[in-house]
Amino acid sequence: MSKDASLFPIHFFNSEIFCEECAQLRKFKIFSQEKYDKNYGKSEIPPNKPLFCKCDECENTVIYATNEFAELQEEPTFGFCKIWGMGNLETGDNVFHPEIGICNVDGINRVHDALPQIVLKQQNGEKIEVPAVEGTENKSTEFYRLFPQDAENARIGDRIYNTETKIIGKVIGLEFGEEQKIVIEFENKEIEKCPCKSSESYLTDDFLEHNAKWRCKDFDFSLSMQITSSSKVLSVSCRVSNLSSICELEKIISSIPQIRCFIMHFVVAKSEMSSSDIYKELVKNCIYLCCCLVEFKNQEIHIAGFYYAKDTQQKIYRVLSKFPIKKVILDIKMRSDIKVIRTINESERFIRISKIGKIVHIDGWVATEKEKDSVKWRTFFSTFSFNIENHLLVLG
Repeated sequence: MSKDASLFPIHFFNSEIFCEECAQLRKFKIFSQEKYDKNYGKSEIPPNKPLFCKCDECENTVIYATNEFAELQEEPTFGFCKIWGMGNLETGDNVFHPEIGICNVDGINRVHDALPQIVLKQQNGEKIEVPAVEGTENKSTEFYRLFPQDAENARIGDRIYNTETKIIGKVIGLEFGEEQKIVIEFENKEIEKCPCKSSESYLTDDFLEHNAKWRCKDFDFSLSMQITSSSKVLSVSCRVSNLSSICELEKIISSIPQIRCFIMHFVVAKSEMSSSDIYKELVKNCIYLCCCLVEFKNQEIHIAGFYYAKDTQQKIYRVLSKFPIKKVILDIKMRSDIKVIRTINESERFIRISKIGKIVHIDGWVATEKEKDSVKWRTFFSTFSFNIENHLLVLG
């Protein structure tokens, strides 16, 4: 098992991929660093995020990126999204259609509350209109990527049509050595590795590694950094002091051209901070969340709640950037209907009473359980509401 396995704790999905060790198509388990909802939309899965892939048969491992899997690109029940890696078909795309042949997408008529109509232009100039029908088994809406013309943009799971051999296939793997290759399983079950022709110069791992080290040379902790590149995946290991350093380092690494993705392993100085300390720091900087929840564990902070000030998210990151925090997970939503009823801000307590719809929320902290109960009763007599949620922390 790769040493990177511990950095990918979440089983994301399963996929059939070509295994180098087995030399055939195998079932792989795919693990991610973050939790993604399988009912995703294209914009909800960020590209170039590393995924740890392990063969069920021999446990061989490989790192792929989120944008290298076709099934993460679009909702697979939409018929005209068959060319997964390209996303929705667009005017000008050259594709293969099993009933029409090689053709050009001449136009897409998107009608409100109706499925789009796709206009295809055949090689003889004749135009045919094809309806986009939901369902993956409908031959009339299947489209295939042209190979080798569009091999460089292929993703694992893409259907391809070889314009030279006239054979249909499916991309089952990618390779990134001295040149980029795609692994294709054709409809006759033969598996081939095919090089991709690219107009760009292909950067080596040594070049990417040296480039990353040069860009990071000005960091205070650069001498302790370990940077390696394998198959255009950068692995960075270092000790940092705060969240700001992590954000700045990730920004620099992600800007390096031609890297597929990067894996970060941060060691952050141990902190004596608690969840309540961070909550107090937010309030001290005038960041008010309704129905607030703050959890600080393993140097990762999870903040949930509702807000009404537009710059709240930016302010949270700005306040937390100076602390020894490894990761911030924000689960906060903007509500324009938050009505502040009363705020008490004293040295030993902070109480903020707000209302969302018919529910009254009490946020902040007090010294004792008795005072917490007392605040709820006083809130009841001032609002005459039975729908009161008391989120007060007891920090005696």
